[in-house]
Amino acid sequence: MGSLSLGYYPSCDVVATATSGSASTDDRQQNLIYPCIKIFNEAFDLPLPYNALYDYNGICFVLSSTYTDKKGMHEQLIAGANMKLYNSKKVFRQGIYELELHPLEPLGVYRLEDVEKLVREPTFDSKPSNMDTMNQILKTNRKHLRNELLETPLDRHCMPDVEHAVDEAKRASGRLFLSVKFEFSRSYPSVYMPVIFQRPFLPEQSELRADRWNPVDEKYFKMTRNARTADVDRARKPNKDILDRLKLVLDLPPGLNISESDGDLIWKYRFYLADKFPETSLAKFILSVRWEYTEQVNQAVELLKQWPKIAPEHVLELFTRQFLHPAGRRFAVHRLEAASDEELILYLYQLVQALRYENWHDIFSVQPKRNDRTSKRNVSDVTKEGNSEEVKSTNLTSNRKMPSSFRTGRALQNIERSREELIGWHSDLKKEWKEDLASFLIRRAQLNFRIANYLYWFLRLEANSNDGEDDFCERDRVNPPDTQKMYKHVLNRLLHAFDAGSPTCQKWNIELLQQTQFIQDLCRLLKSVTNDLGNRSRKIELLRSKLDSEEYAHIRHIDKPFPLPLNPDIIVCGVQSSTATLFKSFQRPALLTFIQPNGDTYRAILKHGDDLRQDQLVLQMIELMDVILRKENFDLRLTPYKVLATSNRHAYLQLKAPSPNSPMGVQKDVMETYIRSCAGYCVITYLLGVGDRHMENLLLTADGHLFHIDFSFILGADPKPMAPEVRLTRAMIDGMGGPNSNQFNEFWKITFTAFLILRRHANLFLTLFSLMSNTGIQSFNGQQNNASEFLKEHFCVHQSEEKAVSRLANRMTESIKAIVPDIMERIHTIVQVNNFYYVGNSQFHIFFLT
Repeated sequence: MGSLSLGYYPSCDVVATATSGSASTDDRQQNLIYPCIKIFNEAFDLPLPYNALYDYNGICFVLSSTYTDKKGMHEQLIAGANMKLYNSKKVFRQGIYELELHPLEPLGVYRLEDVEKLVREPTFDSKPSNMDTMNQILKTNRKHLRNELLETPLDRHCMPDVEHAVDEAKRASGRLFLSVKFEFSRSYPSVYMPVIFQRPFLPEQSELRADRWNPVDEKYFKMTRNARTADVDRARKPNKDILDRLKLVLDLPPGLNISESDGDLIWKYRFYLADKFPETSLAKFILSVRWEYTEQVNQAVELLKQWPKIAPEHVLELFTRQFLHPAGRRFAVHRLEAASDEELILYLYQLVQALRYENWHDIFSVQPKRNDRTSKRNVSDVTKEGNSEEVKSTNLTSNRKMPSSFRTGRALQNIERSREELIGWHSDLKKEWKEDLASFLIRRAQLNFRIANYLYWFLRLEANSNDGEDDFCERDRVNPPDTQKMYKHVLNRLLHAFDAGSPTCQKWNIELLQQTQFIQDLCRLLKSVTNDLGNRSRKIELLRSKLDSEEYAHIRHIDKPFPLPLNPDIIVCGVQSSTATLFKSFQRPALLTFIQPNGDTYRAILKHGDDLRQDQLVLQMIELMDVILRKENFDLRLTPYKVLATSNRHAYLQLKAPSPNSPMGVQKDVMETYIRSCAGYCVITYLLGVGDRHMENLLLTADGHLFHIDFSFILGADPKPMAPEVRLTRAMIDGMGGPNSNQFNEFWKITFTAFLILRRHANLFLTLFSLMSNTGIQSFNGQQNNASEFLKEHFCVHQSEEKAVSRLANRMTESIKAIVPDIMERIHTIVQVNNFYYVGNSQFHIFFLT
């Protein structure tokens, strides 16, 4: 009945109120309840149709009266009670119920608005307590009225005695009772509707799942997904037609819900899919589970325990906001243990973002470890948040509700409907899969300093640890306050874990604090120099003089060397003041030379004041693509330099020094490097939609490596009109020997091969970008679905390989023939020659040169 568009309207007939065993001494109440039985005989209809009700909906009855004094007439709330509309068997109540009304004055309730606070209290329940005999008599009487019991001639003789026994029990209790009769309305309104001959509207796939409880669904799942059918399902094998349909479901990209029929099919053949397609069927299987039914959850967990081993990249999808149930997320953490340190670092940025979709109660329930042997002041200075406030935030956010944008329909009902069952089941789950994501990351960070280094800076970035700076403003905030508190708590846990850990971990803790102070001092130095009103030469002199001054002597010479945040393998022990300089660009980036203990130097360009998280994301994707291609023994000679955003206002970028030399007339290996790197970046910029491509952010090294810098525009965004999807100029083609050369033909082959290899991993990139959808990065603001749709279009996830390659070839041909990009390139060159500063956006850059 829950699926009817015009459902029954249940009504409640209020038959009588209040049988009381004692009279009140208050005259106002005495007038109300005297005599002991007050008859109302009123009926009312609930304002909701039957198919709009949930099993947890209830109705609250409040007994009130009015009295008059010198100030006029007033309303008085006397007693009340709450009862659910469905009984323990999830059936709408029918028959007569005796409700125990609880006095409201002792509870401090004087307004109807205050009654809402008591509705969910167990003590406010309407079922009479400690009156088992009366409750059993009433229950049997209701079964008799519903014709559930066989009628006998003695019934009509027994009924008066039954009613008398109930009345005597109520009088003897000395309590206040309300007698209510529930029944379906028998008078239906006359509804005249025209007959329209047309096809019914078919809802979209996301609407096919029922977002509310449906008794028909519950009965269906109890019959088809119980323990008795598991043995039958274990032996099932699909025929050709069913297998083809299953493959279509498995090929669906991440982020899409599956229909009910597809979910039933996945569940029916779950054992076969786990054996034959463990990698592609894992996420679809978890989507097919109805987590509100405990028996089904137990079966799903048992199968997950036996799931075959798969690569760590295939469990990343389980950390997205589509999977909120702790079973799927803790299983993913358990399988992520198999990831090597290098693999974990590749996905670490997204795993930190996935913390916002974790169960925050689990995160806040773990308090930071304490170690009295070392100073805690430094740790609290880093987080800028007192421990007392973090404890308070536990209570504020432990039971928080996900924002509506995070919650799918079924995830919502999972949280709301099965909270009580989930609490007990969740404790059993923790025994099997003990770690949540935050605890896992902290534990792995204690085993490897590279993980510790990057995890620290990623958490610090999300925790807005630069909010203590003088010029910090609200627009610089990366996350909402509650999310920021969560990240601060995890950061605090990480630092205290180091502080209370082994001597090595304690040393790491000190080095991380050194990094933080060093970066803050450098940014303060650069800010003071750039704020000077002098010209570039004067600012360079000021920079060098400040580095030579006593105020910044600790930067010029570092007593205790520490690893560089961008690359922990580089140890820094000082900065050369004599070689420090500033560039001509608008924000005056500083070129600094860092000194290493062995005498080597490391040059870096430092800029302060901008958000480089988007560049960090793109270069992470380039590094991941390079790893994927190398695993296929396909080296494209890419240059995936590193980026580390130490806050949303300053960052580090590692960069190779460019060469002004032309690639023409070079050796064969240099030409091959040029062709391969050019092909690789053509594919990468096409897949990620990198915009604002001009010759000044395409760099070429002396050994033939071509690579891109400045990723301010991605996912199809571009400040120039009619920009091509692939940046392939005639000059780049001439560098290969022209369009008719063998080298150019080789370039096409390499491009298409790289595209097909990366296309097979489209789901991985869709998952990683999905985890970045709520980070506040420029290209994701208000476009949570646009990024996914853009990647699906460019990876051609719904097309064959032939059509996908054809699309890429057409875009490359259009780029070669395009005239507008050449015109825009000349305009850009003229602007630069005339010393105008061309602003594509307002972001700063920090380049590390080696």
